[in-house]
Amino acid sequence: MAIKLHRVERPEEDFQMAPMIDMVFLLLVFFMCVSTLAQADKSKEVTLPESLESEVAEDLSDRGVVTVDADGQAFLGERSVSAAEIKAELQSSLEQNPRLRVTVRADQETSYKDIKAVLRVCADAGAYEVIYATHQQ
Repeated sequence: MAIKLHRVERPEEDFQMAPMIDMVFLLLVFFMCVSTLAQADKSKEVTLPESLESEVAEDLSDRGVVTVDADGQAFLGERSVSAAEIKAELQSSLEQNPRLRVTVRADQETSYKDIKAVLRVCADAGAYEVIYATHQQ
């Protein structure tokens, strides 16, 4: 005796595109914001001096960066600034965030008198935790 099997016809499931479009839109906005912020934090390229004793900080929050190129010119980000502008920016930043730590990035060809001038401005602004950046060998 043969058994008859009936196939159950299932309706095709529709693929919902609206949630997919929403997700793609959110990812697009996210990456646009992140790329804009990455450009804002960009700093002038310098060749840092090498050190055997350098340590890479684990906590990079609450950092301000001042860069000094080989000619002794100071930069905040990629913007060239004077000593008075550095002091004003640091004082403003320290008022908003008293835990701010300043990283001084100086080219290995920079004379010490130019680095000392920037360190003096940082001290005059009230930044007492200043970190001198070096490249780990």
